[in-house]
Amino acid sequence: MHGESLSHRAELKQFWSTAPESRQAILLRAVAGVHAWHYQRNAAYRQVVSARGVGATVDLASGPGCALLPRLLRPTAQTFKSYIDVLGTPFPQERPQAFLEWLAFHLSVDLPRDRLARFRPRYASLEALLRDVETIYSEFGFEISTSSGTSGRSTILVRDREAVESTVESFYLSFQRYLGIDAVERAVFIMPRETRIAMARMAAFSVKRLGLPEDRIHFAIPFPAEPDRVRIRSGRTFRPGWPGKVERHFWYPFMNWMQEHYVTPRAVKTTVELLGRAEASGEHVLVFGGWVQLHAVSRQLQAEGRTVRLAPGSLLGTGGGLKELYPFAPAQIREELAATIRLADGRPAPLRDVYGMAEGNWAAMQCAEGHYHVPPWVLARTLDEDDRLQEADDSTGLLAFYDPLGGGRLFPAFFKTADRMRLFLGREECCPCGEQGAFIARESIQRVDLLDEAGCAAQV
Repeated sequence: MHGESLSHRAELKQFWSTAPESRQAILLRAVAGVHAWHYQRNAAYRQVVSARGVGATVDLASGPGCALLPRLLRPTAQTFKSYIDVLGTPFPQERPQAFLEWLAFHLSVDLPRDRLARFRPRYASLEALLRDVETIYSEFGFEISTSSGTSGRSTILVRDREAVESTVESFYLSFQRYLGIDAVERAVFIMPRETRIAMARMAAFSVKRLGLPEDRIHFAIPFPAEPDRVRIRSGRTFRPGWPGKVERHFWYPFMNWMQEHYVTPRAVKTTVELLGRAEASGEHVLVFGGWVQLHAVSRQLQAEGRTVRLAPGSLLGTGGGLKELYPFAPAQIREELAATIRLADGRPAPLRDVYGMAEGNWAAMQCAEGHYHVPPWVLARTLDEDDRLQEADDSTGLLAFYDPLGGGRLFPAFFKTADRMRLFLGREECCPCGEQGAFIARESIQRVDLLDEAGCAAQV
């Protein structure tokens, strides 16, 4: 069943034309099949669900209200951060062998143990260790991504080639459906070209899926965002001993100085220049960046006394939420962007947010009405205070999701998130934008991570 479900990746777009009752039946059958497949192969998953009384097969005939379904969920805030407890440190590079044992425990494939000797006893950086994992196990086609880890404790997530292709297809279809990026002729990412941050990678991969030439896809931040650089910049987690003192007292202030005086100004300058080029040529342009980066571009245009006017069909995109200490709210940033980046007909350039997470092989795109649409191949529900799935058409709670068709072969993509939100299932009435299916109400997402880990994709 699992192999069959993965073969349907190219058919994801057909879910939009499938009746809601049929979608649910297809997804529940796929969940049962994926569960059985991973139960036999994934020791970490089997340990969790068997402790809850779940066996190798599950009967989900009673639908999402089935009591078994919530027992298949694992928490996003813990599952792929659990290496910290196992290793006794948030720095896998200090204990590579133990990290690889943890990794093998969490994957539904057998990693050849005879290759463990090819890894070094210690690594200077997490990036060096992750590159070795991808190289030494190259036949699996591993693509290792991370959350941005604003607490300094990153989610470390492994996908294989098939899962990456499925995730890119999922992002691309949602970008296409909800954001209408088919006409985009130039894309500007206010982010590094080289980064392991999951959301940034998938957004960039998905735009490449449009077939844009390389010289029309731009990354405005000139330095790579390797995991240790992101961690040090957060200023919250430093390595023990002398290396940590160097990080805290030299690299942390130096990186922040560089960010303020060189990285951000250069990224803003590059973005403004590219906007000017798009304005002059009449190109449809997509500009994607965090709230803070987009605000910096707006502020620069204000300082220059300029209003950029872009071709209709151009779009501003953002994702990952807003850093807690930033002094400006999204509403004010939207207002300033609307005043400085407009369409040729005078309307403000559309600004759409994207909701996603490192553990998800999908993203919910914001529609013109401001709501976030869950792709129809993902079964989404909220959980009540007793961790039961809520079946009301309008409910509020922690988001839970099952992604059996696009989740990949390495782990079952059944997760309980730490994000509280209001979810409409779309059975009684659809979104005001006219789109059918489940959607998250605008301004209802509260990133209340239970382990103090925001996972903000804006931290690059």
